[in-house]
Amino acid sequence: MSSMLMIVELILAIFLERTTKKNSANSSIPPSQTDKDNSSLTDPGSKGKGKKADGETVKNRRTIETLTIVPVDYCDKCGADLRQVGCTHERRTKIDIIFEKVVEHVEVEIKQCPSCERVIKGKFPVDMPGPLQYGLGVQAFIINLLACQMVALKRAQALVYSIIDVVIAEATMLQFILRLHAALEKLGGTGNRKVITGSGHACR
Repeated sequence: MSSMLMIVELILAIFLERTTKKNSANSSIPPSQTDKDNSSLTDPGSKGKGKKADGETVKNRRTIETLTIVPVDYCDKCGADLRQVGCTHERRTKIDIIFEKVVEHVEVEIKQCPSCERVIKGKFPVDMPGPLQYGLGVQAFIINLLACQMVALKRAQALVYSIIDVVIAEATMLQFILRLHAALEKLGGTGNRKVITGSGHACR
């Protein structure tokens, strides 16, 4: 029951708590004394307008870049040999996305000592405390969907399933948020401190 209350409190803190700043529309403060609202700015367009991106990218990504040279050996009009003729190049580029699921299996040996008949089992890595775990990439993606993009649990579950072909329980996804909450609380102290996320919401 205590864990359930913590999860509910965390959900309320992340998804429902929003601090409304006072401005000329909801208070008596004149427009000249209110800060500029940057929440509605879009990505920079052709005229340089919009909010500038920070330029940061995810760390667990991989770019596979290939270059294929298409030779011209013969003239398609007269059939002359062009293999020794100098050339210039024209390039065309295609960018695509391929989702890759990385599955790592770890098996430990189990042996029985012939001397004392004790069963000895190898030790699993510290990040594998149970039969099934999800890596930091999956956890970060789900936290981004739920906390930053404000995607509903069922939609996030369906999106993750379409990518890795695994149905992750909604309770498990909420545990990722709870672990993040606990880590941030431990990092920032046990006091009643707010950590502002990128979406402008506060997590106690």
